Amino acid sequence: MILNILSNFTDLSFLSRFLIVAIVSGFMPLTAMSFFWFMRQKKQQDFEKNLREMGISSSRRIQDTYSFSNYFLPVSFAFLICFLASAFFVFTEDFAANLKDSLLLTGNDYGSPDNSVIINQSLVVLGFAFFGSFIWSAQQIIRRLIAYDLSPSVYYSAGVRIILACLVALVFSFLLGKTSAFQLDTSIAVIAFLTGMFPQRILSSMINFYKDWLNPDELNTDTLSLYKIEGMSLGHKERLEEVGIDNAQNLATASLTKLLIETPYEARQILDWIGQAKLVCYAKNDIDKLRSVGIRSIFDFKKGNKSRVALREISDSIGIVSPLLEVIAEQVESDKGIDNLYKFHVNVDDPNQDIPFEELNSDADEGAVG
Repeated sequence: MILNILSNFTDLSFLSRFLIVAIVSGFMPLTAMSFFWFMRQKKQQDFEKNLREMGISSSRRIQDTYSFSNYFLPVSFAFLICFLASAFFVFTEDFAANLKDSLLLTGNDYGSPDNSVIINQSLVVLGFAFFGSFIWSAQQIIRRLIAYDLSPSVYYSAGVRIILACLVALVFSFLLGKTSAFQLDTSIAVIAFLTGMFPQRILSSMINFYKDWLNPDELNTDTLSLYKIEGMSLGHKERLEEVGIDNAQNLATASLTKLLIETPYEARQILDWIGQAKLVCYAKNDIDKLRSVGIRSIFDFKKGNKSRVALREISDSIGIVSPLLEVIAEQVESDKGIDNLYKFHVNVDDPNQDIPFEELNSDADEGAVG
């Protein structure tokens, strides 16, 4: 038995395939260790710099979120999935001939006399879907690593995405139907790879295909969409959703220091988004009218002449009811949280301006939640 094992290791083909498995599965722990050992300190320095620019102090630390214990389970989860999937892909030829009828691999054809064609096709689909999803996840992880933004949740997301991509690709292949004769059909492999890269798009296509049968409820969620925030791209939206911010209301009540720690964005950008989100929550469908006269953030109510007469003139010029701006102005004036955020905003825009610490709340979270 030992001789057989040694003979396998002398086989260049076996070593090549084993190396592929090692590289693919080892990518996850290697990137985590690179961030943890070499880049976490830089993120701590950036966080402290942002706090100094705003003139605030906070008890939060980078180590509380980016600790070894927080990485262990998500990295192990992603590593195990990549190890099993890559081994399945590169060693398929060693066990494919012995596969029997399988509900996972044959779907609706389960129980048919000869399912070898659909089984082989499903193996191709799973393999290429895995590598498509792995390449997409690897790109995102590297991008996040370079940006000092490699949080533990990224590895859970990568593992779940790989599973989702493989299942969606497999179901989509059942929808397309099996090929007339198995010849590693190029279109099937390409579709599976693209499904791995963009599983949500393929899933949406399948939902649209059955939309009459599903008859989903039409929910109007556009009013508080994150896309109502100026400067919000798809990448920004997906990144904020990772930390539980799905709409403008969530962003308006988010913790400032938490966002500084758990996202890669600068204090100036986060404060601007929070200020816009608060105004979106107040104005809702009238937000575009306010922006047409230069009122794009809740902080703009603290600038210039915002007397009742001025507010009524603004209301008349843009065609909204006068009490709306007056109510917003009163809320802004009485909200201590907005007042704190505005002071932080002024400090970031003008670092030379000195606002004494005793005039600021010692914890930025109160300013963000107000």
